Amino acid sequence: MFQLQLRRTRNQHDRIIFNGTDLSKLVYCKVRRPIMATVNATFESVPGRHGEVFKSAYRGGYDLPVEIWLRTEDRREVAEMRHKLAAALWTDEPAALYLPDDPTRYLLAIVSGSTDLDEITDDCPTTTVTFHIGDPDYYGQKRRMEVSAGNIYVNAGGNRPAYLKVTAKPSAGSTWRITNVDTGEFVAINTALTSSSTIRLDMATEHATVNNQTAPITIDSDYFEINGRCHLSITNGTAILEWVERWL
Repeated sequence: MFQLQLRRTRNQHDRIIFNGTDLSKLVYCKVRRPIMATVNATFESVPGRHGEVFKSAYRGGYDLPVEIWLRTEDRREVAEMRHKLAAALWTDEPAALYLPDDPTRYLLAIVSGSTDLDEITDDCPTTTVTFHIGDPDYYGQKRRMEVSAGNIYVNAGGNRPAYLKVTAKPSAGSTWRITNVDTGEFVAINTALTSSSTIRLDMATEHATVNNQTAPITIDSDYFEINGRCHLSITNGTAILEWVERWL
């Protein structure tokens, strides 16, 4: 009876996907989440003054509880589905979590704390799973551009700065640099290059390689983000630019 009532009241399209597994094949879910991550603001009292002076603010991590119900009315299937659910929820690092009301963007999440799957019985097939969100940004569409030397115009998408991954093939006997023309920031490779060299830059981890070996960059280089419509340039050769949209 419980499951029949639930089936009538729950949305049949409440898909929740975690680490590549569609959990909605196993469970119905009810998600309670904030509009945005917790904001931690710091203020400082100043002797002789009323009130406080603002110092800084940052968005912190948070817990996301998801109430779940098994999609079965057969008590013989409950134990097997508990094991399937446990296997689907386990990961030793944060993974993509897609929620029902925003299926085109994902959070990086990991199950945190005690998840008492033993509470799921044939008499009460429900429990709460708590995901911890350490990175408060949402991630959206993966983007990719193949470009040649010269000026490049990029629309980063999203409403937060994004980080490029660059794979470049320089011209023979040349130095190589990528520049954010809007900000003046650039990354210049500081090692000998040939036409067979492959350069890889990861702006998020601030790491550069040439032919899969860590490569030095010039002392005045500065890894940069892209935001909105950006004007970039590369000095020579060709490159593949890849990034993922980021959203508040």
